[in-house]
Amino acid sequence: MPPLVSVITPAYNAERFIGQAIASVRAQSMPDWEMVVADDGSTDGTIGIVQELAARDPRITLLRMPRNGGPGPARTAAIERARGRFLAFLDADDLWDGDKLELQVAFMREHG
Repeated sequence: MPPLVSVITPAYNAERFIGQAIASVRAQSMPDWEMVVADDGSTDGTIGIVQELAARDPRITLLRMPRNGGPGPARTAAIERARGRFLAFLDADDLWDGDKLELQVAFMREHG
């Protein structure tokens, strides 16, 4: 069964932040999500961090872009891989409050 929400995260040389961004998604009060991290040709430790966290949580997927093309193409590639009914966007250097997805999904359902 596909997840309710697909979290789309483009990442480029985000080694300093990506672990915290992923942790903020994993801490959501609503657990019905997948996270697609589209690495945009990072040259730092971003890929290793995402691979390690994806090995611990099957809801996390690493998508490696063939070359650095910017956040737009990375987001688009992640959207094409997404399976959720809803899409949510989280940049690699941002964090979410623990009830963000629950509140947003409730709002979308209430307002069509």
